[in-house]
Amino acid sequence: MGILSWWKGKEAPSESKPAPKPGNSSQNPEVPGMNGAVEVRRPPPSDVTVFEFGSVAASADKVTLAGYCPVSDDLEPCRWEILPASESDAPQFRVVF
Repeated sequence: MGILSWWKGKEAPSESKPAPKPGNSSQNPEVPGMNGAVEVRRPPPSDVTVFEFGSVAASADKVTLAGYCPVSDDLEPCRWEILPASESDAPQFRVVF
């Protein structure tokens, strides 16, 4: 039947598929404590550049300053976070582009 089925006066057969139930997703289980939110895992991007420099061993602070700088056509600020250094050879600075 197709586009001109209305011209001939015949109804096009409807192909109805049952809608997936949002609550029964076996791929993405609900995250506990997040009010029904699900975690969506994404593959790691292949074009990531990481710069690490300095050493926590040379400092008494034992923290790493970690930054994420998005690379896009828009001017976006970097996001910074201070992380506790869990290893003795952890870097003092880590920047991800």
